[in-house]
Amino acid sequence: MAALLKSKPIAGNASVEAFESRAYQLEMLQESLQRNIIVAMDTGSGKTHIAVLRIEAELEKCAPEKLVWFLCPTITLAEQQYDVVTSHLRSVQSRLLTGNDGVDRWGEKQIWDGVLQDIKIVVSTHKVLLDALIHGFVSIARIALLVFDECHNCTGNHPANRIMQEFYHPNRGISECAPHILGLTASPIINNKTQGLENIEQNINAISKTPKIHRDELVRFVHLPQMIDLLFPEYDRATQYPPLLQNLLRLCSDVDIKKDPYVVKLLASGHGSDSEPLRKALMNRKTYCQEQIKRLSTMAINVHEELGAWASHHYVSTCLSSFLKRRFQGPVNFDYLEEDERSYLVRLFEPLAGICIDDSETPDINAISPKASRLLGCLARELQPGFAGLVFVKTRASVELLAQLISVHPITKAHFSVGTFVGTSMHEKRNSSIGDLHRRHDQTETLDNLRYGKKNLIIATSVLEEGIDVSACNVVICFEQPPNLKSFIQRRGRARSSKSKYIIMFGDSTGQHVIRTWQQLEEEMKQLYMDDMRQLEELRKEVKEERDERVFMVESTGARITPQDAVPHLHHWCAKLPQTQYADPKPLFMFKSSKKSAQIQAEVVLPKSVDKAVREAKGTLWWDTEKAAKRDVAFVAYVALFHAGLVNDHLLPLAVSDEAALRACSEVEKRPALVTVRALISPWTAVAMAWQSGSMPYQTEVQFDLDGSALPPVRVISSFALPQLGQLILFLDFGSTLKINFGSSCVYAGDVDVSDNITRTLLSAIYSSKVESDRAGFTLRFEPFINVAELQNWLTQVTGTRPASTLHKDSPRGIHNGIIRDSSTYGSSYIFHGIEYQPLEIESSTDAGHSRSSGPAMELAPFLQVTKLSKRSDFLHPIASNEGPPKTKGFKYLSPSTCSVDNLPFAYSQCAMYIPCIIHRIEISLVTQNLCESLLLPVCFEDRQLVTTAITASSACEAYNYQSLELLGDSCLKLCASLNIAAEHINWHEGYLSHQKDHIVSNGRLALCCQQTGLDKYILTKPFTGYRWKPLYNEEALNAQSTGTRELSTKTLADVVEALLGAAFVDGSYPKVLACLSTFLPEISWRSLNDCRDTLLQAATQSEACYFPPHFVHLETLLGYQFSTKSLLLEALTHPSHLGPDTTPSYQRLEFIGDSILDTIITTRVFRHSSSLKHFRMHLLRTALVNANFLAFVGMRHSLSVPRTNLPVNTARSTDFAPDSAISLSIWHFMRHSHSLDIVVAQNRCQARFLEYEPAISEALADSDSYPWTLMTALEPEKFFSDLIESVLAAIFLDSAGSFSACETFLTVIGILPYLDRALNNDIRVMHPKEELGVAAGNERVEYHVVAVEETDDAGEKGYKCTVTVGGNEMAQVCGSRTRIEAETRAAAEAIKVLREQARGNAQLMESLDPEHGEIIADEHMATADADDERNELQGVAMDGVANDGDDLNMDRDDDSDGDVRIGGCTLA
Repeated sequence: MAALLKSKPIAGNASVEAFESRAYQLEMLQESLQRNIIVAMDTGSGKTHIAVLRIEAELEKCAPEKLVWFLCPTITLAEQQYDVVTSHLRSVQSRLLTGNDGVDRWGEKQIWDGVLQDIKIVVSTHKVLLDALIHGFVSIARIALLVFDECHNCTGNHPANRIMQEFYHPNRGISECAPHILGLTASPIINNKTQGLENIEQNINAISKTPKIHRDELVRFVHLPQMIDLLFPEYDRATQYPPLLQNLLRLCSDVDIKKDPYVVKLLASGHGSDSEPLRKALMNRKTYCQEQIKRLSTMAINVHEELGAWASHHYVSTCLSSFLKRRFQGPVNFDYLEEDERSYLVRLFEPLAGICIDDSETPDINAISPKASRLLGCLARELQPGFAGLVFVKTRASVELLAQLISVHPITKAHFSVGTFVGTSMHEKRNSSIGDLHRRHDQTETLDNLRYGKKNLIIATSVLEEGIDVSACNVVICFEQPPNLKSFIQRRGRARSSKSKYIIMFGDSTGQHVIRTWQQLEEEMKQLYMDDMRQLEELRKEVKEERDERVFMVESTGARITPQDAVPHLHHWCAKLPQTQYADPKPLFMFKSSKKSAQIQAEVVLPKSVDKAVREAKGTLWWDTEKAAKRDVAFVAYVALFHAGLVNDHLLPLAVSDEAALRACSEVEKRPALVTVRALISPWTAVAMAWQSGSMPYQTEVQFDLDGSALPPVRVISSFALPQLGQLILFLDFGSTLKINFGSSCVYAGDVDVSDNITRTLLSAIYSSKVESDRAGFTLRFEPFINVAELQNWLTQVTGTRPASTLHKDSPRGIHNGIIRDSSTYGSSYIFHGIEYQPLEIESSTDAGHSRSSGPAMELAPFLQVTKLSKRSDFLHPIASNEGPPKTKGFKYLSPSTCSVDNLPFAYSQCAMYIPCIIHRIEISLVTQNLCESLLLPVCFEDRQLVTTAITASSACEAYNYQSLELLGDSCLKLCASLNIAAEHINWHEGYLSHQKDHIVSNGRLALCCQQTGLDKYILTKPFTGYRWKPLYNEEALNAQSTGTRELSTKTLADVVEALLGAAFVDGSYPKVLACLSTFLPEISWRSLNDCRDTLLQAATQSEACYFPPHFVHLETLLGYQFSTKSLLLEALTHPSHLGPDTTPSYQRLEFIGDSILDTIITTRVFRHSSSLKHFRMHLLRTALVNANFLAFVGMRHSLSVPRTNLPVNTARSTDFAPDSAISLSIWHFMRHSHSLDIVVAQNRCQARFLEYEPAISEALADSDSYPWTLMTALEPEKFFSDLIESVLAAIFLDSAGSFSACETFLTVIGILPYLDRALNNDIRVMHPKEELGVAAGNERVEYHVVAVEETDDAGEKGYKCTVTVGGNEMAQVCGSRTRIEAETRAAAEAIKVLREQARGNAQLMESLDPEHGEIIADEHMATADADDERNELQGVAMDGVANDGDDLNMDRDDDSDGDVRIGGCTLA
């Protein structure tokens, strides 16, 4: 207890003052330690200090797992109290929890457990704790102490009281479950009766206490202000309104209600004047627009009576000016008004704009009300050094206007710096009314400015009455009489400076009498506080209230729901459904009366997207009120949702995710794009171990084919059979290639030691500096493909060198002789071409074209005619095109005396040049084999080259990479996931399905699977670089375990998984895809597509409608497909807004499935096209063919002409009919919806746009060489037009037993696949103009400046103007677009035209402006993340051919400028 007697000073936090514990505070602490109490003390007396002391004491004695919960009525107050608690109790962890933290989205208990881990003090609003208790995230038993700030709120249905009634009182008899209670208040009662105190005490299970022993000290520290009555004369009602207000009132009374947008809509709906909504609107004049006008007028009158003519004029002028000004800033500033409502109000208010005056005009003293004048005079009188005042007013408008008045009035403007403070809430984050005058700003700064003297007067609403820390004021003025006793006491507590004044303004003596009554009641309360004889038990009375006492509890979590909670819970659950335009997501409640009594029973119907089994619910009991009946049926419906698995164990909407998905999000998506993974697996370790174990060696024949001619074959000797290697293409020089064919492996019968020596001889001929002459044990060995019995003799013959002087004129040339080595130039290597006799003066460096001197005949000598041996060792990649063709300069001539010649024929030396490339191919094949025989063994790949392609990143610079397979695999994954999820969860709506699918297919999850399964060690990313190559020996291979790491992008990891899915599809269709999925995502029970289809079809059959609309036979004709299960077609055409009597669900689940089916069909068709398409081109085609605008267009264009018999021409002769006509029906005509005016208008407007643009779009699709993106954007169809195409596609898929052929027929009928074929065969440009402009701009910044302009057409649709700039230079400007997207698309297309015109004649620049077909494209603009994985390795490819290989380390300085000569297929430098 001694530690509590005096608090230590607080350092480092100037905003929270240090304090010492006073005697009366310790008295209250002692009371609190003995029982539950309510500390009733005046504002500023230190109640929060008592709470801090009590919390500290509780934490010292409570169990370690328990915590203290500090409850506040507002977020602002919670933030303030949190600062105090954390500043004074620094040794324990505290946490602030409010709605601003997104607490309402914490739908998992593990989230709450994590948030509260190691936390000892929680400061929050009441609602946060209530929700946590309701859903079982927090137990009341875990709380040791509950602190209620402003505990007078604990009444009725307030969250504070619900915490006590529903969770505290039921556990009150269990000592370890019920927390201690501490209440804080300056006014324990709100109404004017002392009985209210007993009710609060009963609710909070605490007795009110105020200091008694040390009351004299309390009086010393708490200064009660002097109370002053300020009377003002009545306002003359006859005072004339200012002209602007008069005109506003005249407008309000004269407005033609029939022109109101709401009434216009009702008249246009076709129901006629007898409709009930129309009659009500005309009679009551209650529409949203009329309410806006009426509210503005009413508030203006109120302002006029309170503040005078100047204020009312200023108010109306400011509101109207602001409204009319913001109309030019787009609809975002009018989120509370529909477009037609905004236009209507603009037309009404525009005539008043000319009467508005400048805001800065000085008020006319005669235009101010007597009440306002009296206030200004009072402020002037009370002004003194150190003045700090607070004025309470009723409305937000009065706050702003009074602050403005004081700031500009002559008697106050020079003396007062005024701030404002009003209530804030989530609803005030947007404008809610034209008359909302308050300007939002940081109000915390307002209070700080008062505290530090930057402002000396604050005008505020009642929000500053309680809780929020306001510096002590010496003048507090109530501009209106306080509404109740609580407000009277709370406001008075703000005037707590010494010799402060509390001024209340009255219009007559009636108000003064009320205040005197309140003061007497306050004295009675204080007597009750100090009555020790009053026991708390006497207050525990049962309050009888007729209510539904049912409780549904989930045993596993403790989450509970009562009928009182059920209605908001049901609304919240429906709000989480997929949001669809024109469909109301709210539950529909209906009531019926009993025939025997006046009681009521309720029914509820949930939106169409909800499963039919739980879509409707009926109340179980009869009730006296609709409110009780509504709670009853909501409770029944919510419990049914829980039993159906649509609500989780915390009684919240499903947060559809599993542990793997959560890990993927937390461990991958939130970390850097590059992650550390395992190094590439080394296949050579297994080869070396097989050599070491004495395994049977195998041989593989290697044949070389160079344009029909051949080099001698060789064989590769390995410790086990090599996989099938196929054909290897090497690039020799420009346009010349070498084909290497590999045979099948068979047992080797030769001597492996001889083979090892031959390998050293072959490699030494080319890579002598990389071969150790005394080292044996090559991992792979090479030898001539000759009889093994002759190999030793062959080796003896080819080993070593001989003098070049042994060559003569008739010696074999080219590949038949060995390499020439010139000792005079450090052993430089050359190819022998023959002997030529030259004069002795000719030196070794003389070219054949050297001029001969004239004169007498000179002695001739033999010279070696040679060309320099190439330094190049990388033949896997073509020579870069920017290097140009080789320049041939002829031969060199060397003296035989300085040269030697290898005994190894050059043909074998040339074969040795290609050994690094051959080994690289074998290494890749071994990696693939290892993967296929381990991780991918269940998939049983037949074509392993597909696997090699799938694991090869573009950074590896191979002739192939995974990108195209990744695109195919992505669509396969999407389809399998969609069908499996939909079949597994028959009653899930589309929102849950999409959420779960997104988790499964996310890059984060796939990347994590790649790492967890070990696939990451098989990904090929490094390019082959010959200059780094060196022979591998068994000794090194045994130590080459793959224990290192490398960095790869998470996208690369995910892409490889998808590429393997694509490879599985090509190798064996969906059975192998599913086998692959089971390997990488084993936690999901993957079912075959047929199983999924059967489950979904069975569910559709069970909901077979009792009728099939007869006119739907035309729809089947239109679709080109006859349905066996008619309910599927009905479901595919049912919009979520449909309210028909049948149980058919909306099309959203089918649309979810159809989206993946369409994607799969398009992607597969593009992938299988005969021409070899680049990945980005495939992606562009898919984007163009599945975009919503294109789907909507083809759906609207595809129509069926249905005959229509016209009426008779002459009614007297009924047999004479006019010629038959026909009506055109499209798919969207059959959509079943609510027939609301909004949907009908949307359909009609889109049809009008379709008729306008259809000819141009159809012509472009048929004849243009580019996709009509601009026209498609101008079509602007509603989403349901494209949704119908996808839902019908899914219905056909399910009804046809999963036939992709039937689906393709439908897509052909409506025109999707024919255009795709045309785009493929004719190389149609399909890149979006904005994307194309971005590529063409390169590094230049592209900016779109879009401005909304005035209405431009008869339909009243808004126009947009867009200006596009590239690198700050304006490229194009377009006007008259209906939407922002259309404007940007048109502008981009025009800018591309301008750039092309500027580039005309510049071929290179023109190519850059054709990113879809040019060389620069693509893989740069649509680059995948793996392009950065091996950036440094790419430099090695560029360096290959200039670095020294083998004996080229010798400094050959003699003729480096010589050109290349091709001999026997070898490129010679």
